[in-house]
Amino acid sequence: MKLDFFEKQLLIDEFSEQLQKNIFSTKCLVIGAGGIAHPLLTYLASTGFGDISIADGDKVELSNLHRQFHFNANDLNKGKAEVLKEKLKNEYEFVNIRSINKFLEEKDLFELIEHHDLIFDASDNFETRYISNDICHEHKKPLISGAAEGMIGIVAAFNFKENSPCYECLFPRNYSLNENTCENSGITPSVLGIIGSFMVSIALKIISDETFKSSIMRINLSDLTLSQPKLRKDKLCKICGENIKC
Repeated sequence: MKLDFFEKQLLIDEFSEQLQKNIFSTKCLVIGAGGIAHPLLTYLASTGFGDISIADGDKVELSNLHRQFHFNANDLNKGKAEVLKEKLKNEYEFVNIRSINKFLEEKDLFELIEHHDLIFDASDNFETRYISNDICHEHKKPLISGAAEGMIGIVAAFNFKENSPCYECLFPRNYSLNENTCENSGITPSVLGIIGSFMVSIALKIISDETFKSSIMRINLSDLTLSQPKLRKDKLCKICGENIKC
């Protein structure tokens, strides 16, 4: 890593050479290679995160191109994770990028999460989000989860320190949750950019500030509002509740 590459970033008071080195050595796992992953990965690499794994078993389709901006027509029917790895390596040669070209099952997530420092959930289904939450809670690995639908986006971050809530507290799985995706509910690219950017900003906060607390942000581009609801721990949560033994 050449610190000269980050000259302008290092001019910021909150940054230092030591922080930049800590960023570079942080092992990141990005689950999903869709719309949120593109800005997320771009800013992870350009900020200096030097070790990134990208996991997705999906292939590039024509309908992806308007929002998944690293892809073009030449990439159709190719594996998303592999294409992203190659394109990001061309732009950021100092980054060690691995592609995991499959949809992750529970056993895969157990192994991968254990060997990474920061987990970014950019998937598009509740099953993956719940399993990632459960394993991150067990291993006490910070989890940053992003989701978007239409013109609304949500970023939730969990540090899993003492008394931290978890994703299950926010969206209990015994509720009938509406699992809309970009394929059936639509999406505008700009909301994906905001969510991906927020996820990287939260990652920086987690690395640089030991007092960071679990939090949630909701962005609504239809009325240009940003809210930060109170994220509360559910004492009866089946994952992190008071009667759960770790």
